[in-house]
Amino acid sequence: MIRIVPITLKRALRWCDAVHAHLEPPPGALVAVAVQDDTQRIVCVSILEVPSARMLGAQGVIAEISRVASDASTPNASGMATAALVRAAIALGYTRIVTYTMVGERGTTYRATGWRAVAISRGGHWDRDARPRDAATQPGAKVRWEIGPDALQEDPEVLAVVREMAGTVAFPERVRRTLPLFEVDS
Repeated sequence: MIRIVPITLKRALRWCDAVHAHLEPPPGALVAVAVQDDTQRIVCVSILEVPSARMLGAQGVIAEISRVASDASTPNASGMATAALVRAAIALGYTRIVTYTMVGERGTTYRATGWRAVAISRGGHWDRDARPRDAATQPGAKVRWEIGPDALQEDPEVLAVVREMAGTVAFPERVRRTLPLFEVDS
C-alpha cells in the first residue's frame, strides 16, 4: 500500500539529489509531494516548478513537473506522485502542466496517466554569448508532454517517435553526493 504524503521542498530536493538516476535536483521549486510505502519509507518524490523554458514560463499559467525520482521498485509510485502534482497545479490555477523526457525514454507513466506527447525539442545548451551558462547535463532532444485544461493536442508524429525509440536512451551515471535518506516525519 502506498500513499501521497507532504514533503518540504528542502527534503524533496535532497531526496531527489540522492535518488534521481541522471539529473541533479532543480534549482528551485513551487511544491513537491512524496509517496510513502506502508513502512513509512519514501519511495518517490515529484517536484513542480515554473517552466525553465522562458517562453513557457512567461505565460504565467503553465507549470512544469521537473523531476520525478523513484526507487524504481515500487509499482505506480511515479504515476501517483505525478497525478497528485497535476491536481495541485490545477487547483492553484495552472491550466497547462508540462514535463519532458529524453527521446528514447519510454514515457510509460505519462502515457498511462493521460499526458499528451505534443512536441520534440531540439535540445542543446542554454549557454549564449550574452548569458553564459554551465553545459547542459543532457543536451539531447526531448519529448514535451502536456496535461491540463489548456494542454495542446497530442501530435501523432511525436507519439510515433516515442513508441519507435522507447528504451533506446542510455544515461550516463551521474556523480552523486552522499546524502542520508530520511522519512517524511524526520
